[in-house]
Amino acid sequence: PPTPAWPPTDAVPLDVTGLYDAPDPQGLAYGPAFQGLRAAWRDGTARYAEVALPEETETDGYGLHPALLDAVLHALGLDPDDNAGPRLPFGWSGVRLHASDATALRAVLVPAGPDSVAITAVDASGGLVLSVEALTLRPLPAEGAITGAAGAAQNLYRLGWVNHPVPADAEAPDGTVIARVPADGELHDVLAHVLGLVQTWLKEPTGDRLALVTRRAVAVLPGEHLDDLAAASIWGLVRSAQAEHPGQFLLIDTDHTDTDLTPALTLAAGGDEDQIAVRDGGLYLPRISRHVSDGLTEPDGPWRLDVTEQGTLENLALVPDPQTAEPLPPGHVRLSVRAAGLNFRDVLIALGMYPGQAHIGAEGAGIVEEVAPDVTTVAPGDRVMGLFIGGVSPTTVTDHRFLCKMPNGWTFAQAASVPIVYLTAYYGFTDLARLRPGQRVLIHAATGGVGTAATQLAQHLGAEVYGTASPPKWQTLRGQGVDADHIASSRDLTFRDRFQQATNNAGMDVILNSLAREFVDASLELLPEGGHFLEIGKTDIREPDQVTRDHPGVHYLPYDLMDAGADRIHQLFTELHGLFEDGTLAPLPVTAFPLHQAPDAFRHLAQAKHTGKVVLTLRPPLNPNGTVLITGGTGTLGTITAKHLT
Repeated sequence: PPTPAWPPTDAVPLDVTGLYDAPDPQGLAYGPAFQGLRAAWRDGTARYAEVALPEETETDGYGLHPALLDAVLHALGLDPDDNAGPRLPFGWSGVRLHASDATALRAVLVPAGPDSVAITAVDASGGLVLSVEALTLRPLPAEGAITGAAGAAQNLYRLGWVNHPVPADAEAPDGTVIARVPADGELHDVLAHVLGLVQTWLKEPTGDRLALVTRRAVAVLPGEHLDDLAAASIWGLVRSAQAEHPGQFLLIDTDHTDTDLTPALTLAAGGDEDQIAVRDGGLYLPRISRHVSDGLTEPDGPWRLDVTEQGTLENLALVPDPQTAEPLPPGHVRLSVRAAGLNFRDVLIALGMYPGQAHIGAEGAGIVEEVAPDVTTVAPGDRVMGLFIGGVSPTTVTDHRFLCKMPNGWTFAQAASVPIVYLTAYYGFTDLARLRPGQRVLIHAATGGVGTAATQLAQHLGAEVYGTASPPKWQTLRGQGVDADHIASSRDLTFRDRFQQATNNAGMDVILNSLAREFVDASLELLPEGGHFLEIGKTDIREPDQVTRDHPGVHYLPYDLMDAGADRIHQLFTELHGLFEDGTLAPLPVTAFPLHQAPDAFRHLAQAKHTGKVVLTLRPPLNPNGTVLITGGTGTLGTITAKHLT
């Protein structure tokens, strides 16, 4: 504690003259309220500080005014023999406030460890005001440390989920009470329910541990959706409770409602883990790891997404793609791309399995930059979606007939999910199959991109919809209005017998197919009275005449959207736009990846882990003549960001 004599008898005065006047090379600046250090001394390793608030500073509402406490710490940076440089408060422990409303303090700061100090402060009469057992300090990063200046780089870190081996011979341990968070509830109701549960648990301790179980409330694997936003908020609430009451609570997030919790409970009982995720039976734990830029990097100048060599998704790269500034051809539009939709076709192109030559990426959304003189359908500044010619690149040129304006309220990612899937399904149903109200249509992979669009369109056209999907996605299909009797698996051939029985062997009128091999054969058997077999999978194309000979009355139609021609595509797009605007049709569920994570997006698409559409989002270019709003701009991160942008 402070000595009775003040200043201390043997202490050496430290010069505080001009402390707040000279510019600081670290960019630190103190406003008038924070310029409170009046005098300072040192005695060995101890430091003494005398601080006061400016006159008429309002202290109501503060136990201890923050400017007064901050001024105490300024004494740590005055020693001319200290070459450590400025240090910032990092962690506090053992903090006790003994009196309030102080406007001046006398403080003693003594080492409490290699990087920490203990603090005791009294008022002018000697009354104890504040005691701190330990304040841990960290050096202030040098100029450019976070922005990457040479010689001063520091690591960035991120939270990730890492796979952990499943415990052998897992058995549900004693001492854990399981509570499942209500699924799909209203945010306020779920929070109130869990808060009450946590408070009751703490008021009536039993020695057990409470495990709160959610389903897809946290994103664990790349591209995962949060299925339950209300439950996601529970993780923040319970993490706070875990910090205040160690060992009392366990968080488990699952991917299915019937997930076996035994391995997760066994792992939690055998260690210090209090947050666990279960995915496909595997266990994942949250870990802080050094951030390594393992994504794609943009080359200097124009570029596009491609593979350096076909055959593996590991060869995806942003390759230089010189673009000319020649005048636009008649009927064409130049636009700045903000998002690009991906299709399984793009995976085949990357793997070298797609026939012919084609660019990766054929659709997206963005902002019109320039139009040819004869174009009147769109204008510079319009937000548009459509079919792109030049693949995935920051700027592209396309025919104006392949574009339409984005519906009000849509994001670029939503708009990029629409063009190919809706146009492909609409063209197939209306132009090729002439789908009529009351007809039965089977849509394979009905939770994929084209499948989801086709389901909505077939329902709009009055058809009776049957769909296949992997069993974990059946709930999604039911959410699209397809009942259980009209759903079967896309992973085996049971759909044939199931749908024959459901239709009394009448089968289908139209089949939209994206499967291959024996699945095609089984599907053709569901057209006993003839009909249209629309083939969009392109991995097992049959000879149309042979199909008709084997299955009389069946019209086997492998097709591509571009077969419709630009004018017809424009007509179809115009009709679809009206259906989007009036709410008849909705954009697809979107799994969005930033462009630099394109390899993850392609793997996600290739493994059919998604529902709806996978989309790449492109970073919009900064306008060098524009403005940027940085909230919290005077904070550490805000300052660094501002320097980076200037």
